[in-house]
Amino acid sequence: MSRSKTLRTSKNALMLLAGTMTRMVASFAFVLYSANLLSVEGFGKLAIATHFFELFLSLTATAIGILLTRDVARWPRHLSSLLTSATIMVFVLCCVAPLVMIPLGIGFRYSDDTIRAIGVSCIGLFPAAICVLLEAIFVARERAEFVTFGTAVESLLRIALSVLVLRLGYGIIELMWVLVVSRTGLLIAYWFSLRQIATPSIQFSMRTTRRFLFRWRVFAAENWMATIYTNLDVLVLSWVAGEVAVGLYSAAWKFVRLGSVVAKSFTTAVFPVMSRMYIDSKDSFHRLFQHTVRVMCAIALPAVIGVSVLTDRIVAILYKEEFAEAGPILRVLIWVLLLEFLNPFLSHVLFAQGKQHRSMVVAAISLSVNSMATYLLVRQFGAIGAAAGCILGGLVATICYLAFSAKMSELPGIVASMARVLVAASGMGVAVYLVRDSSWPIVIIVAAAVYVALLFLVQAVRMSDVRFFKSTFLSRAPA
Repeated sequence: MSRSKTLRTSKNALMLLAGTMTRMVASFAFVLYSANLLSVEGFGKLAIATHFFELFLSLTATAIGILLTRDVARWPRHLSSLLTSATIMVFVLCCVAPLVMIPLGIGFRYSDDTIRAIGVSCIGLFPAAICVLLEAIFVARERAEFVTFGTAVESLLRIALSVLVLRLGYGIIELMWVLVVSRTGLLIAYWFSLRQIATPSIQFSMRTTRRFLFRWRVFAAENWMATIYTNLDVLVLSWVAGEVAVGLYSAAWKFVRLGSVVAKSFTTAVFPVMSRMYIDSKDSFHRLFQHTVRVMCAIALPAVIGVSVLTDRIVAILYKEEFAEAGPILRVLIWVLLLEFLNPFLSHVLFAQGKQHRSMVVAAISLSVNSMATYLLVRQFGAIGAAAGCILGGLVATICYLAFSAKMSELPGIVASMARVLVAASGMGVAVYLVRDSSWPIVIIVAAAVYVALLFLVQAVRMSDVRFFKSTFLSRAPA
């Protein structure tokens, strides 16, 4: 891999991270604004409608987007025919989605305005799903700056319009119409951006479509099961406990989503590189795998333990008193953040190895565990049970992913590295607990100093990690 190629990969990762962070920070700010403006029940209704939109956007477009990224990276000359096939498939799935979404809302006995908001979100699926495909092409062509600019502008526009809608006294239905308008505008911007790097045209080929559909089946099965099991907590909670419980749970869940964007952006950007690296140099591929797992744990675990210690203080600062019950939920749910870092990356490792069938098996196992555990735990413990079920299903997925993606000789070293990071993060947690009532600058300084010292003391992070990532993404590809 040439120096220019690795530099483009680094820029791709940074651009995706910048765009996703902008969207998530803007969304988080709006969550705080809307949660403190609406009642817990009103916020729960908005969370349910938005959750349905994001769930079915993933079901209709994510698997196709992953496959499109891989295929365009491998066969860039077939971009138009691949995009045409992918667009047809996405359009059909978006037409089918309302036949599932609206009956689910009725069956779960949501309020009338929640069901109408879900109906509006069905319209937004069409432009949003096509945007996912165009983002896949930008990532495959290593032009993620288009994604960064588009998502940043769309997010800021949507948040501004949403705040205006709420200040004018409108509700969740109008907020979902804002979502439709903003994603349509993003689609138009993406189309003109695509024309700057390619000359897309409608090139329908039944043979190409059949082959794309054939390859997509396994990706779809894996993605659908993984998507359902990662969203099952909110679905079951809304069914069993109602919209108020979802409001509290969603207030806590936003912390997890805000933190996981770093890992997901890196995974999305590095996926084309992993796909090529596995073919060119399997030794380099496995070194990237081991170093990345260690670094992801080093990033996620201090955030998890820090939030666990300071949960009540964080919730009290960000939300009004009506959301105080979100604190105990967050203390449990924050552990999902570690799994949100690891599992998407590990599933893409299997994709890059051409082992998507194994990823599908992992998703099936996790879905089975999560569906049974979440239902039983929610009935017994409510929102905290939903968080516990989510952790259990994700932990099972992580164990299976590691077993399938790593060599047997690598597993002891990977587990030992994760244990060292946990020791360092736990030591940091003790230090944070001792100064938990101090000012925020003191808490942050103590946490950072103790954690960095412990990382190197227990050899959880080594200089070899820094050298490897520098050689892979900033200097040259490893031999």
